[in-house]
Amino acid sequence: MRRVAAAIGVLLALTACSSTPVPPPSPPPQARMGAWSPAQLNLIAATGDPAIMPSTPGLSPGVIYVNRVYVDQTVPTRIAMTAVITGGAGITNSYLGVYDPADGKLLATTADISAQLQAGGIIKAPLTTEVPPQPMNKELWIAIVMGGVGKSPAFVGGREYGTNLGQTGDFRLWVTADNHFTSLPTAIPQLRAPAHGSIPFVAVGP
Repeated sequence: MRRVAAAIGVLLALTACSSTPVPPPSPPPQARMGAWSPAQLNLIAATGDPAIMPSTPGLSPGVIYVNRVYVDQTVPTRIAMTAVITGGAGITNSYLGVYDPADGKLLATTADISAQLQAGGIIKAPLTTEVPPQPMNKELWIAIVMGGVGKSPAFVGGREYGTNLGQTGDFRLWVTADNHFTSLPTAIPQLRAPAHGSIPFVAVGP
């Protein structure tokens, strides 16, 4: 019996020595605190950080400007935003809206924001239809149109030239081929990539 007990003790000791300890779980990846993201401003998606956008794009009347963005928070979308440095004049039929590029359908639009575009400041406009939470990193298109303009507002925006970086597809900014729009249609119309242009600050939020 002593021999058996001793043999079992040796076997247990060898098993303990030969077993590989389970490594501790890896810590979750840490966000880069210096990197800007829409969620830092409680936005769901945006064309950029308005605090450092360097130019003041003027948008042409009747043209829909379509801007590519990506979802940064999976919460319902209730507002659309833009920012104006100096207001315009004689503005009519102006809207912000959200399209799903997967099928080209309009998800939601604001009421007419023409009066707000005639003064400087941040414009936060409720969407007439709430957009349910979208998957993280899903591509959306935020569109803006001014149907009529006497004097164009100076929007907060990105750089004037090279917006699409000379790419042949997957652009950041499109414009409509036609210039007669006074609202946002339920399906995205024919688009083209501008040779030059500046991306306006547009965003959507909860």
